[in-house]
Amino acid sequence: HYALWKSGIYHRDVNCDNLKYYWLNGKIMAVLNDYDLASLATSTSPLGNERTGTIPFMVIDFLSDIGQDGELELLYRHNLESFIWVFIWIC
Repeated sequence: HYALWKSGIYHRDVNCDNLKYYWLNGKIMAVLNDYDLASLATSTSPLGNERTGTIPFMVIDFLSDIGQDGELELLYRHNLESFIWVFIWIC
């Protein structure tokens, strides 16, 4: 996830259904899939997806009026918060 973020690919919809895992040589390998709502940092065109995400896992900032209007910049910590909501949901 971090490598993609640093490359300018922002997932924007971290949720339980988008997290997969498998075993490889006795180790658990995690995969974040489903990039249909992803955005590119280099895109200059409007995305039209300001409110992307699955509500139980959405970042609190994006549930505010400003976030719903698409006026907040997506930060790496926003995706990390979504991961935290997923882990709380799973537990």
